[in-house]
Amino acid sequence: MKLMPIVGAVALTLSLAACEKTPTGQVVAVVNGEEISLQELNAELQGQQIPENVDRQLVMNQLLQRVIDRKLLAQQAAEQGLDRDPEYLSQQRRMNETLLVQMMGQRAARAIRIPPAAEVDKFIASNPQMFNQRTRYALQQLQFEAPANMQTLQPLEDDRTLDEVAATLDQLGIRYQRGQSVLDSATAPPELMQRILALPEGEPFIVPAQGKLIANVIVGRQVTPTPAEQARPAATQALQRQSLQQTIERQLATARQGAEIEYQSGYSAEAAKGKAAPAAGATNRAATPGS
Repeated sequence: MKLMPIVGAVALTLSLAACEKTPTGQVVAVVNGEEISLQELNAELQGQQIPENVDRQLVMNQLLQRVIDRKLLAQQAAEQGLDRDPEYLSQQRRMNETLLVQMMGQRAARAIRIPPAAEVDKFIASNPQMFNQRTRYALQQLQFEAPANMQTLQPLEDDRTLDEVAATLDQLGIRYQRGQSVLDSATAPPELMQRILALPEGEPFIVPAQGKLIANVIVGRQVTPTPAEQARPAATQALQRQSLQQTIERQLATARQGAEIEYQSGYSAEAAKGKAAPAAGATNRAATPGS
C-alpha cells in the first residue's frame, strides 16, 4: 500500500518528461511547446535571394526569429479564439486547397518531358509573334470596377476612342483611373493578340483583370525580335507549360465526371456563364459585354 504513491509519482514524472519537448535533431526551436523543424525553416528560406558572400547560417538564424515571432502572435490569436472564427476557417480552407493544387501542379510538372528539337522548331515557326515578330505595344488605359450588371456597359459598344469611353463612363456614373501599360505579344495569348490586332487602328478594347475591367488603346509599338539564343529555351518552356496545362485540364475533366455537384438555385454553372467578363476584341469596336 505504501508503494502506490511512489509508483504514481514515478509514472507522473515519466509522463511529464515524455511531454517535454527539446530543440534537438531536426527541431531547431520550441515555442511554448510548439516545435519549429529544420524543414519548416528551409521552407522559409525558399525564394530568398542570398548573395554568395553572406553567411547562410546567419540568414537562417534571422529567419528563425521571424518564424518565432509569427508563432508567438499566432498563439496569441488562438488564445483569443480567432482560430475558431468562421472567416478564419474559410480562408484557411481556401489556402489549404490552393496549396494542394499548387503541389499537384509541381508534381505534374516534374513528369513533363522535354520536347524534341523538331517540335521546338515547329513551335517557333508557328508563333512568330513570340519570336522573330515579337512586338511590345504601348497602351493608354482606363481602369474601373466591373458593374454587377454587365449590360450596363452596352453603350461602350459605339465608342471609337478612349476619350469617348471615358465620356461614356462619366455618363454612367462609373469612376475610373487613367494609366499606362505595355502589352508584350510574346506573353499574351495568341488568340487574344489576333482579336486585338483585328480592331481598326486606335479602336479601344476592354479586358478583365483581377475583378476589374481595363479599357485599352494602342498608342505605340516596338518590334523587338527574341534573340536566337533565347528562342529555343523560351519555346521549350512554352511547350512544357502547354503540356502541363493540358494535363491539369484532363485531371479536372476526370474529376468533374466523377463528382456529385449540387447547386443552390441561381448558382449553377449555366448561371456562371451568363456573368462572364468581356473578352478583348469581342467585336470590331470596343470589346464590350454582350456583344
